[in-house]
Amino acid sequence: MAARAGPATVTLHPEDAASRGLRAGQIARVHNATGALELTVAIAEVAPVGVALSPKGRWLKSGRERANVNVLNPGTKSDMGESAAVHGIEVTVEPM
Repeated sequence: MAARAGPATVTLHPEDAASRGLRAGQIARVHNATGALELTVAIAEVAPVGVALSPKGRWLKSGRERANVNVLNPGTKSDMGESAAVHGIEVTVEPM
């Protein structure tokens, strides 16, 4: 299954990729104050401008860094019911 899934990716809109000097297949550093991760760049218009898409669900041990997108989550609770607020996290995406 891991071979079929391919590498962990971050998908960017073509305009965002171009403005950052990123191309498909390149490794990018995705980071914020909470953590950092190296992901393979995918480029598609499915990602709105200004949004970096990286699906969660990969096992920690499957990545080269032994980490997944959860390392970027600061653990902030929602404003209602103290639920998890993990559907959108601000990050910087840049070439390695």
